[in-house]
Amino acid sequence: QTHFLSHSPQAKMSKPVQARRLEGIDKNIWVEFVKLAATYSKVNLGQGFPDFPAPDFLTEAFARALGGGNHMLHQYTRAFGHPPLVKVLAQFFEKLLGRDLDPMTNVMVTVGAYQALFCSFQALVDEGDEVIIIEPFFDCYEPMVKMAGGTPVFVPLRPNPPKDGKLMSSADWQLDPAELASKFNERTKAIVLNSPNNPLGKVFSRGELGLIAELCVKHDALCISDEVYEWLVYDGKQHIRIGT
Repeated sequence: QTHFLSHSPQAKMSKPVQARRLEGIDKNIWVEFVKLAATYSKVNLGQGFPDFPAPDFLTEAFARALGGGNHMLHQYTRAFGHPPLVKVLAQFFEKLLGRDLDPMTNVMVTVGAYQALFCSFQALVDEGDEVIIIEPFFDCYEPMVKMAGGTPVFVPLRPNPPKDGKLMSSADWQLDPAELASKFNERTKAIVLNSPNNPLGKVFSRGELGLIAELCVKHDALCISDEVYEWLVYDGKQHIRIGT
C-alpha cells in the first residue's frame, strides 16, 4: 500500500515533517548560483558546464543499447554493478593501483560520485564519529557527514607563497603536519581526501599522502579518497593514488 503526503497552508501536524538529521544543513550553494544566473541572465562561472559534445563512440554505443532490440540490456541487474562492467573496471584499476582486485568484492558501481560518497558515509560513520575534512572542500562533504550522525572536523590548507617572485599556484597551499596530526584522536573514523582538490586544483604530493596514510594507520582511521578529477592534471604534476 502506498501512502502520499500532501501539504497545504491549512494542514497542521503535531509532529515535525522534516527529520532531525536535516537540522543545521544549509541550502546547497549551487542552488543559489543557478538561481542568480537565471534571475539576472548571467553566465554561471561557478560550475563546469561543458560547451562541447560527448564523444561519438559514447553516444553511438548509447544509441545502440537503447534501440538495438536487445531486451536483455533493459533488465534488473546485479545491485553492486553489472558483472561485465565491474570486471572491466577491476582490470582497469588493477593497472592504476598496482594490486589485484576482485570485481565482485572490491568494485561497486554507483550513480555518480555523489551516491558513492553518500553511501560511504552512511555505511561507515556512526553517531559521535569524527570525520576530518580538508579545507577548502567540495560542499557536499560536510552535510553528508552530518546526515550520517558524524561530526566534521576541519583542517585547512594554508597558503605558503613562493619567495622567489613567482606567481602563487595551487601547489603552494599546504597542510601543516602538526596541525593535521592534532585533529586525529580515538573518535576519528575517517579523513576525506580530495586530490586534485576542488576548488583549488591542488594535487597532493607523495609526501603529503604519506603523512595522511601514516596518521590513518596510527589511529585506525579510514581514508575516503575522492579522485574525481584524476585525469585533469597539468603543469607536469602527477596524480598519485593513495590506494597505491
